[in-house]
Parts: sequence; C-alpha cells; structure tokens
Amino acid sequence: SSGINAEYGGLNSIVRAVDSIKQSAASTRKRVFILELMGGNCGYLTVMSGIACGADAVYVPEHPVKIDELQSDACRIIDKMERGVHRGIIMRNEYSSPNYKNDFVAALYAEEGEGKYVVRSNILGHIQQGYSPSPFDRCMAAQFASKVYRNLEKRLGKEAYTAEDVVVVGVIGSKTQFTPVGELQMDKERRVPTTSTLRWMDLKPLIPILSLPPRK
Repeated sequence: SSGINAEYGGLNSIVRAVDSIKQSAASTRKRVFILELMGGNCGYLTVMSGIACGADAVYVPEHPVKIDELQSDACRIIDKMERGVHRGIIMRNEYSSPNYKNDFVAALYAEEGEGKYVVRSNILGHIQQGYSPSPFDRCMAAQFASKVYRNLEKRLGKEAYTAEDVVVVGVIGSKTQFTPVGELQMDKERRVPTTSTLRWMDLKPLIPILSLPPRK
C-alpha cells in the first residue's frame, strides 16, 4: 500500500476550486465565503491551502476553535472591508469542531457583520479528489513504485513474515520511507496527534498576517 502525508493532489484541487470562488468574491459586492474542506482528523490540507489561497482564517481539529476566536476573526473581516477589500475567505476542516459547523460559522459571521457583507457557505466535498494528477504527483507515484519493487525483491523468499513486513510507503518530512501498518493503527486510535509533532502547524499563525490588505 502507498500514501503520502503531504496530499499534493488534494491540495491542487482545493486551490483550483478556491481560486474560482475568489473570482466571485472579488466582485463589487462584499462577500465572505465559509468553505468546508475534507481531511478527516488532520488539518494539513486546510492549513496549506489556506496559505496558498490567501485565506483570512482556518479552523482545524488540532486547534479546536472557540467562540471568541470566531468573533475576533469576524471583526478582522469587517476591518478589511472598511479598508477597501471586497472579499473574505474562511476555510474550516470538516472535523474542526463537533458543534461549530459551516452553517453555524456562516450565521455567526453574518450576525457580527451587521450587513456590512454577504456571507456564503460552501462545502467542497469530493471535488477535492478530482482533476488529473500533477507532474509532481506522477513523479512521486513512480518513486513510490520503485521503492516498493525493491522492498518486495528483498523480502521474497523469506520463510516467515512478521508484522514489520506489513508496511505502507509514504513521505515523512522529506524522506520516502516505509511505516508498519501497526504503527498507523496506533495513530488512528489516538485520532489527532499533538501539535508539537506537526511542523506544518507552525505555519498556521501566518495566515491572518498574510491576508492583511496593503497599507495605504
């Protein structure tokens, strides 16, 4: 089996979809889009696509969102609108909160906005899994296949197999390596890893900074 902890194919699809939505959001009418993304209990796709698409805020399972954070982000959107920006993009992972779903977040932003902008809610759903693989995806698949083939060559002919022989191949950090399936099952039982082990979470605080409008 194969996999990659940096889901480039899904990221490409999200960026294409959000870029199209941003064209609508950039009209003369001020709009805020609340976008729900897939990703299960991992917020990687939400954070990375938020950076790539210039989102104003992202909500992920690794950092459960609180009501005061939602209100603060809504106030930042109002400030942007008053400074001449006509759109806002809020991206949330499908499991970022068991209670603050897309409809709730959209209603809160609309209430806090007091008519200063129009709020639209969108669920990207399985559109994230569409589109053809990029050149990077195809090269990565070839690299996986080569590594799996060499691994099979080494293991063929063994008299007995252990749990360590049942592995998946993927990218961890910058290395392509094998991980025993047993370790993945343990990770699944923990459901959400600690943020200290997720280097990409260090990028999350940059999102509201990068979305600031230029000073005049």
